[in-house]
Amino acid sequence: MSMKDNDYICPDCKGHLNVGNYLVFATQTERKHKGLIMMSPVVGNYEYTHHNKFILNEGEKVDFECPICQSDLTSSQNKDYAMIHMVGELDGSEYELYFSKITGNKSTYLVANDDVESFGAHDLDFEDLLYN
Repeated sequence: MSMKDNDYICPDCKGHLNVGNYLVFATQTERKHKGLIMMSPVVGNYEYTHHNKFILNEGEKVDFECPICQSDLTSSQNKDYAMIHMVGELDGSEYELYFSKITGNKSTYLVANDDVESFGAHDLDFEDLLYN
């Protein structure tokens, strides 16, 4: 499955978050700086781009919002993670996609029913993610 061809959707408004080769999010740092972040749609690829004056400090928590409806994308399972939906391009299956809101923390989880796939150098056991 070519993850870049999947569809990424806001869990609230069902708006499409991918544009071209990026996922687009409105963000705000702990220091209250706001900016757009454009992330790779490939799960496990932690490259992103943003305006050069929008500074992200290593270890800083960043809040993610839907750029369409401004809904807070913080996971109800763990406040250190954001959650969006991913629809598989090949099979149309819907997944929950969790990713860390901490700058520099490389951990992502793709969840469908009881199946969990983890990505990144900082991934935890998914059960630890849910109960932290």
